[in-house]
Amino acid sequence: MRDRSLRGQGATGIRLHLAANTMSAHLEQYPSGTYPRGHRHGPGAHIVILSGEGYSFLWEEGQPRIRIDWRPGSLFVPPANWFHQHFNPDNEPVRYLALKPWGFTYKVEDLSKTDQDIRAGGTQIDYKDQDPEIHAIFLSECSKRGTEVRVAI
Repeated sequence: MRDRSLRGQGATGIRLHLAANTMSAHLEQYPSGTYPRGHRHGPGAHIVILSGEGYSFLWEEGQPRIRIDWRPGSLFVPPANWFHQHFNPDNEPVRYLALKPWGFTYKVEDLSKTDQDIRAGGTQIDYKDQDPEIHAIFLSECSKRGTEVRVAI
């Protein structure tokens, strides 16, 4: 797997091109005690948890966050243009597969910006710009499990 640190500290992943690039998938892994930056994009990404236990926040801009707790076999679909962020407070790495009805070679406009900071016109929220409560909840969840926090804010 390749370095995906633009998404989160310690992140690795691989992109899969399917069906003549009309569909795609990506496999990502995050070490214990870490989480990627929140981001948003168009509809249809189906996220399947392959290993690890944790949670995700999903939220529409300006609205309260919704928490989804997950484990291997869990499946969820962030709504169109809702921010989402995945958290690994467990002592083991987490791995998920995101299946999407779009390709990477011919990106739609919002997908070309998913690794870019929202302040620079992208769709990703840098750690320093996220709601401080997000990190506080993560610290609490890591503490409950005895997990070392490995994400620097």
